[in-house]
Amino acid sequence: MGEEHKTNLSEIMELGKLNELRNLIVGLNHQELIRLQNLIRDPHVFAEEISELLPYSVRKLIEKGELTVDSLQPFIEDAMHKSIQKNPKKLADILFPIMGPAIRKAVSEDLKRMIAAVNANLEAGLSPQSFKWRLQALLSKRSYTEILLANTYIFHVSHVFLIHRETGILLNQEIAADSADLESDMISGMLTAIRDFVQDSFKNAASQSLDVVQVGDLNILIEQGPNAIVAAIVEGQPPADYRLTLSETVEAVHFNHALELEKFDGQTKVFIHTSKFLKNCLQKQKKEKKSNVPWPLIFLLAVILGVIFWFTYLNIESKKRFHTFVEKLDELPGYHITKTEKKNRTFFVYGLRDFQAGAFDTLLLQSRFDSNRLKVHLEPYISIEPAMVLKRATEIINPSSSVVLNYAEGNLYLSGVASEEWVKKAFENVHRIYGVTNLDISQLNQKTDMPQPDLGWIIPAIEKYIFIFELNIVSLTAEQQQQFDSLVQAAVHLGEYNNQNNKKMAIYVRSYTSRTGNVDANMRVAVRRAESFVGLLKDAGLQDDLLEAQVLFTEDITVSQMLRSVRFEVFEK
Repeated sequence: MGEEHKTNLSEIMELGKLNELRNLIVGLNHQELIRLQNLIRDPHVFAEEISELLPYSVRKLIEKGELTVDSLQPFIEDAMHKSIQKNPKKLADILFPIMGPAIRKAVSEDLKRMIAAVNANLEAGLSPQSFKWRLQALLSKRSYTEILLANTYIFHVSHVFLIHRETGILLNQEIAADSADLESDMISGMLTAIRDFVQDSFKNAASQSLDVVQVGDLNILIEQGPNAIVAAIVEGQPPADYRLTLSETVEAVHFNHALELEKFDGQTKVFIHTSKFLKNCLQKQKKEKKSNVPWPLIFLLAVILGVIFWFTYLNIESKKRFHTFVEKLDELPGYHITKTEKKNRTFFVYGLRDFQAGAFDTLLLQSRFDSNRLKVHLEPYISIEPAMVLKRATEIINPSSSVVLNYAEGNLYLSGVASEEWVKKAFENVHRIYGVTNLDISQLNQKTDMPQPDLGWIIPAIEKYIFIFELNIVSLTAEQQQQFDSLVQAAVHLGEYNNQNNKKMAIYVRSYTSRTGNVDANMRVAVRRAESFVGLLKDAGLQDDLLEAQVLFTEDITVSQMLRSVRFEVFEK
C-alpha cells in the first residue's frame, strides 16, 4: 500500500512538471488549451467568439484605408436581400421599434391638415349646441375643436396588460389606483383564445391582428408587436391619439427587452421593469370641469350691470334735463311752478301761467328733454311781474313808437311824446291793466330834463328769444309767431330810445349754421332765415339802420350755440 501511494504521488509530480513545462513553452495553461481546441473544432463557438472582434477589425481596416464603405455596400445589400427573401418577418421584427416613430412622423403633417379640414367643417356648424361650444371656446381662449372633443368623449383606462404573443402568458400588468383588481391571467388567456379563434375561423385573418374587443361599455384596445402584446381596458371612448400611446409602449418594450422576448422561457420577473412603460397607458380624461371662475356668469352679470348702468344714466340725465327745463320755465315771465313729480316714465309739471305769457316750446328744445315724457298742467292766473304788466299795458293802451313805458311797484311811467287824446284814453283804460295802481305822465311831452329810459328790461327782453328750426325750414310756426310778437313789443322801443338819448343802438339778427355736409346749402338757408327776421322786424316798424343780419358757423365761435337757430343781440354802432 505504501508503494502504491508513492507511485501516485510520483505521477502527480510528473504531471505538474509537464503542466509547468507546457506553460513555459506555449504560454497557456491546460484549461486555456482546451478552450483553444474547442474554438478550432467547433465553428459555432469560434464564430461567436470572433463576432465581438469583427466590428473592431472592420473599423480598423476602414481607418487604415484598406477597406471602404463602397466596397462593403454590395456585400451588405446582398446579405440583407437574401435575409429578407429567406425570412422577411425577422427584419420586420428588428426594424419594428424604429419604423413606428418614423412612420408617425411621416403622417403627422397629413394628420395636421386633416384636423384643420375637420376644424373648418366644425366651424361651419349651426346647431344650438355648436353655438354653446363656440361661446365656451371664446371665453376660455381655446380652439373650437378642443371644446368639441372635450364635450364629445370621456374615457378611463383601468388596466394595462403586457402579454407574450406566442404563449399568451401575462408578462406584467399595471392597475389604476381607483380600479379593482381583475383575474389578469384569465383575461390574458381569453384574449389569446379570441385571437386564435379569429385567425382560425376567418379567411385571411391570419395575416391581420385583433385591435379591439368590446364588452358592454368596456373596450379592450390591443396593440400587437412581434413578440408581445399590450392590452388596455378602457371605459368609454378614448381619443384617437391614445392608439399612439399604446404603439409607443409596444415599441419601447421591444426595444428594451428584445432578447428576453425572443428567448422567453416562461420567467416573467425580468419584465417587471416594463412597468414604467405600461404606466404611461393608465390615462383618463373627463369632461372639463367648470372653471373656478364662472366666466359665462360673469359675462352675463356684466351685461346686466351694463344695461342697469345705461338705464340709470338715462334716468339721471332725463331728471337733470327735466329740472333744467323746470328752472328755466319758472324764470320765464308769466310762469310760476308749484309742483313737479314723476310717475312711471312720465314727468308732470304743475303751476300757474299768465294769459300773456309766451309759449315754452323753444325752451323745451333748448333743454333737449323728450316732450313725449312730459305732461304740463298750468292753471291760469294774472302775473304782476314787470314784463307781464308792461305787456298788458302795451296791449291795452296801445302806445305809439314815441312813447316809452316803465313799471315799478304798481306805477306805470309814461315818457316821450303823445297827443292829449291818447293820454286821455290811457287814463280811461289804466284800470284795466292789472297790477297798475297809478299812471305817471310827469315825463310825458317834456323836451328838457327827460329821464333816460331804463334799458334794463328792453335789452334782456330782446336777447332772451331764440328760434330753432328744423332742417331746411325757414318759416315760423304758430308758437314761434307768438314769441316773435312778444319780441317786437320790446324791439319797437329801441328807436325811440336812440332818438331821445342820442344813441345808436342796433340789433344783430344772427343765424347759426354748420360746415358739416353741404356748406353752400347750409349758408343759403341760414341767410334766408336771417333776412326773413329782418324783413319781419321792418314790417313791425323798425328802421333799416337798427337791424343787421349775420350768418355765423358754430365751428368759428367760442360760445356754444344750437344749430339752425336765430338769436338777437343789442349793440351800439
